Amino acid sequence: MFRPTPLKLILGLVLVGATYFVAANSHMDIFPCKKTREDLVTRRLVTDESTCSILQTHGDYYQPPESAKLTEAGWATAVVVIGLVPLLLGFAIGSRFSKK
Repeated sequence: MFRPTPLKLILGLVLVGATYFVAANSHMDIFPCKKTREDLVTRRLVTDESTCSILQTHGDYYQPPESAKLTEAGWATAVVVIGLVPLLLGFAIGSRFSKK
């Protein structure tokens, strides 16, 4: 039976935080997004769908009016990759320590 213990929860949350830290500070370009960039030839803003990193969507990676925003699929990917997988991995590791 699935019973979250404090050890499992702490390990899961530590892994979620560590995964977010890595994703926010690296080019983990797996999240679907819309990028708005200036075309250097035509000097117009061009929006295209691509993959980008959390680093590109936050902070001053792009100077306005250029930007990158996650799509709905990008948010779903972020929840699974940054939240759900590390949390479940922490629960699995915690259950290995708590076996009697």
